[in-house]
Amino acid sequence: MTSYVWSVDDAGTGGGAMVESLRRATAFFSSRGLGSTWFTVPKGGGKPMTGEWKDALIAAREAGHDLQLHGLTHADCYEFGPPAWPATSILPTLQSDFDERREELMPRYTVDNLRDRIEEGMEIFALDLGVEPSVFRAPCGAISKAMFTALRDVGIGYHTCMYISGSGYAHLPQNGEEIAQEWVDDIPHRPFRWYEDVIEVPILNEYTWRGSGARSDEFIELARRDLDRISGQSPVVVLLMHTHGIADDYEHTFRLVDTVTEHVGRQPGASFATMGELAASGALAAAANVDGPDILAV
Repeated sequence: MTSYVWSVDDAGTGGGAMVESLRRATAFFSSRGLGSTWFTVPKGGGKPMTGEWKDALIAAREAGHDLQLHGLTHADCYEFGPPAWPATSILPTLQSDFDERREELMPRYTVDNLRDRIEEGMEIFALDLGVEPSVFRAPCGAISKAMFTALRDVGIGYHTCMYISGSGYAHLPQNGEEIAQEWVDDIPHRPFRWYEDVIEVPILNEYTWRGSGARSDEFIELARRDLDRISGQSPVVVLLMHTHGIADDYEHTFRLVDTVTEHVGRQPGASFATMGELAASGALAAAANVDGPDILAV
């Protein structure tokens, strides 16, 4: 049996168009009988969450959708660690900018500092949204060993940001524009126990990044190929979207959701769930029967 997860990043940030993205997407998921997991920034850009966002997120939670923690401010792509692929393929200047600011940024990555940020985010979740998060996703996939220690300290045992494939960004000009199935081989393709025994749940791919709607047929075919391949490798499969990517092309996004839902429905025993449901049921822990490699330098 395989559980599939629709996860969406950057809820809580941006203006009315992004709030509308959450509202429209959760309504669409609900119309298909699907739950979704929204990785939410509790203090976007260092500012308190707006009332509009709070109302929309609470409504999403009450409709059966899942809210999990996505950093604290997401003010840049270095909040919990140095820049990481595939964010560096989306914005190639991330590495050079980090290198120029290294002396300023490296002191961020202490256990005490990162634990304080996570705890502040958890407090905002509790007070404003009535949610106790169980899963964390670092903004831009930028992580450090100290972050895993901090997660363990605050009682969060699940993290998800490592990509199995970054080919969902191949359509960007700097990446050659060839949409092909290419998977990494430096991490397991299933949930794995990693630093501090935190369970990492890898992301399969993203198919709705800005501009993907112009090549909708190709991305939908890529999704089908990815789904066929991963079904024999992992009992948990995480699909990624962003609020801005959804808003960039609702037609493509909803077409993709329907296609993936239909494709998964043909697999015996396959179903959809939220990250919170899988964490609470023990399914994530049960799926993590391998250890991850020691690949982080920081």
